Amino acid sequence: MSASEHSRPYAIHSAAECDRLERQAALAGLPDHLPFVPVPSRAHVLDAGCGTGSMARLFAATHRDAQIVGIDIRADYIAYAAERADREGLHNIEFRQGDIFSLPFADSNFDVVWSKYVLQWVKEPRLAIAEFRRVAKRGGVIVCANFDGFAVTHWPEDPTLQPQLDEVLPQLVDPFIGRKIAPMFLDVGLADVKVDFEPDRLFTVVGAIDPERRQNFADQLSAARSYITKILGAETAADQFADAFLRYYDGPATCSYTTLYFVRGTVP
Repeated sequence: MSASEHSRPYAIHSAAECDRLERQAALAGLPDHLPFVPVPSRAHVLDAGCGTGSMARLFAATHRDAQIVGIDIRADYIAYAAERADREGLHNIEFRQGDIFSLPFADSNFDVVWSKYVLQWVKEPRLAIAEFRRVAKRGGVIVCANFDGFAVTHWPEDPTLQPQLDEVLPQLVDPFIGRKIAPMFLDVGLADVKVDFEPDRLFTVVGAIDPERRQNFADQLSAARSYITKILGAETAADQFADAFLRYYDGPATCSYTTLYFVRGTVP
């Protein structure tokens, strides 16, 4: 995650967020992300905005000859990530506290820079991408995975809920960040920019939502209650919004779509 003058508040943080992030990672099918991230032999890999380190730990377990670094702004997430890596016997990984807008690394330091579900939380994602480029080696690869259409793309639309979704979600995150990343890659001078798409497994739901994904949404709505209250003007309005949101996802004939963009570029 990230937090600075360039960032939005991480509205879904709570005391239980580390455990939620790990449950979310299990639902997301992280091993299927690996083909989108080319990791050469003995690579130096950065997971920027690593949260609890689920993807960093997967890199470390999959590429035993690589050196993995996870960085996040929150000390509690870093402590959680380090403890999990130690428990899993991963010795080719380290976690450090730091800001993605001012990474504590020298220029041209990493063969691979990865981030997922980070740039929707920042006001100026291009600045973060430029920092990723700075710390990547010549010939190194940057891969950013971001959702598009998050929680606002549905059919059939609910005529009462949809206007609230269109009001609330963009004030918490950028629901359409995915489509914006490739132009930013080009703008900071990355080469061979490519984009792959797939349904986001967390947030694409056809018919009634399953209990695990429903709970994931419920936990995020609960954590963001104070922010939603500010947007809608009253706690009762925030609670009604959360109830309507979950009821909509419970509907057996409703379909909700989120695309996951994998954008990859090379440092020339």
